[in-house]
Amino acid sequence: MYPIVKKRQLSEKIFLMDIKAPMTARACLPGQFVIAAIDDKGERIPLTICDYDREAGTVTIVFQIVGASTWKMAGLEEGDAFFAFAGPLGRCSELIEENSEALKKKRILFAAGGVGAAPVYPQVKWLHSQGIETECVIGARDSSLIILEEEMRQVGRVHITTDNGSRGFHGNINDCIRNLIEEEHKQYDLVIAIGPLVMMKYV
Repeated sequence: MYPIVKKRQLSEKIFLMDIKAPMTARACLPGQFVIAAIDDKGERIPLTICDYDREAGTVTIVFQIVGASTWKMAGLEEGDAFFAFAGPLGRCSELIEENSEALKKKRILFAAGGVGAAPVYPQVKWLHSQGIETECVIGARDSSLIILEEEMRQVGRVHITTDNGSRGFHGNINDCIRNLIEEEHKQYDLVIAIGPLVMMKYV
């Protein structure tokens, strides 16, 4: 069993949990994921590893309620436990495998749409730990859906954009990037976009 040691509600339907999973915490890298199951009959749900603490033996996941399984998951509280928590799975971010000195010379921008901020954050955090500074645009329909802003600001420069103008730049992520390039005369060597398919397409 894998106990929940911390639970935080980030928005109406988005939750963050720290799960005690020492073996996964020791081995995982940014960009990888886990597969979790609430009980022996539950659906196996793939979840991005948002953060990890090797000393504490915890792995942080962020998920949005989209169906019956994630609704049930949101009902779990601190002290409850997952039946299964398999990982790390998948390949780590390609940035981890690149030469850090070469990356320091690149101007890197992350575009994080909605819950896409969860897989963006560990990459930005890892790059920061290597002395590589990045910028990140976090976008959502409205301000209530902006997540992980405080955590992201501790490891990189952050731009907030909302479709309805309730916070930060008024427009979508693509509009904000266009503004950074055309109005603020920013130049980027690499842009990594994670979020809804249509958002990634237009970025």
